[in-house]
Amino acid sequence: MKRLVAIIAVVLLVAIAAMAADDARFWWRWFQRVPAMVGLAGPEGANAVPDLQATIAGGDARPIPACRNNTPALAEAAREAQAWLAARKTEAFLVWHDGCLITEHYASGDAATLRPAGAMAKSLMALATGVAIRQGAIPGLDARVARQLPEWRNDRRAAIRYRDMLTMHAGLQWYRQQASPFSDFQRIIIGSDYASRAVALRSAAEPGRFYDYSAWTYDLLGIALARGGGAPYEDLVSRWLSRPLGLSDMTIYVDRPGGTVHGNCCLHSRADDWIRLGALVVNEARQPRLLADGFVAEMGRPGADQPNYGLGAWLGTPYTPRREIASRRNPYPTPVKSVIAQSEPFLADDVMVFEGVGQTKTWIVPSRALVIVRFGKAPKDWDDAVVPNLLLGALAP
Repeated sequence: MKRLVAIIAVVLLVAIAAMAADDARFWWRWFQRVPAMVGLAGPEGANAVPDLQATIAGGDARPIPACRNNTPALAEAAREAQAWLAARKTEAFLVWHDGCLITEHYASGDAATLRPAGAMAKSLMALATGVAIRQGAIPGLDARVARQLPEWRNDRRAAIRYRDMLTMHAGLQWYRQQASPFSDFQRIIIGSDYASRAVALRSAAEPGRFYDYSAWTYDLLGIALARGGGAPYEDLVSRWLSRPLGLSDMTIYVDRPGGTVHGNCCLHSRADDWIRLGALVVNEARQPRLLADGFVAEMGRPGADQPNYGLGAWLGTPYTPRREIASRRNPYPTPVKSVIAQSEPFLADDVMVFEGVGQTKTWIVPSRALVIVRFGKAPKDWDDAVVPNLLLGALAP
């Protein structure tokens, strides 16, 4: 019996040593995720923010001025929207119109609280791409990404454009969600050498032809921007957006100290910073200053295979009562609901939506100078049309 125990102990020690030599940080993260993966914790645990966070340094975060002359109709619409959201797990709700805040309400925390913005990180990256083009870090939306990712120059990936990446039409392979620590999915999600695995993703389809909601497409875009801008992605966002706009510090997942940021998700930020980013879109539609000329209009142009996804933003037109996030050909396994219900068309044709985890989102309507921010958890009876249409109805001419 003692001999058996000794053999088991040696085997365990060898296994632990092998894991440490392989990628100790990966194994630590994987064991942290096991309870959720086997059903002993909520599904959010399998996608919890990992242990390492890079900081996107902010600027001079000045308060956004409050509106002083709201019309009775607009004030009442904001109250109705807030009441509807309060019954649906909402933690922060802000409304900005034409330069000032109509509503700023926090059911938990306060204005300084960093909240999980999740996949709205993709929208942040789209805006960073607009600045990169204006500053010459990359040539333009139709330039080939292989200029910054030379690993792609000798195969079909050489044809992938920045536009294809932003509209999720890159045609790259993907990994089906698997719990095994030996799976490609787990390694690329929580491994400590993300860049090499991401850049090695092979082509699975002709670029520009098929939509495929893929986290890795945006992570690769972040790598390309970092190479084109000559600095880590988080430093470029700080220089290009956070400081000029007066955003607060944000945090985002990085694979290891000094490593590669996962630019597609796992972003934590203040709620009011999304008012500032939404206002940037509104203002740049009128007069480009930070973004490339015409970039906001390009954000509203979808790819060939998904009419409701533009450059890092969901598009409200054309109307669909059940907006599918995942591709039918490649249902990406995400904890966010795969279908967003909407009972009626938006009351404006140019609604853009930055969308994060748990129905956290930023609605932007450039034609009405309107930005709406909601942070919270996902309720069962969500309707994407209610809040924007209450406010748009009050602004109708």
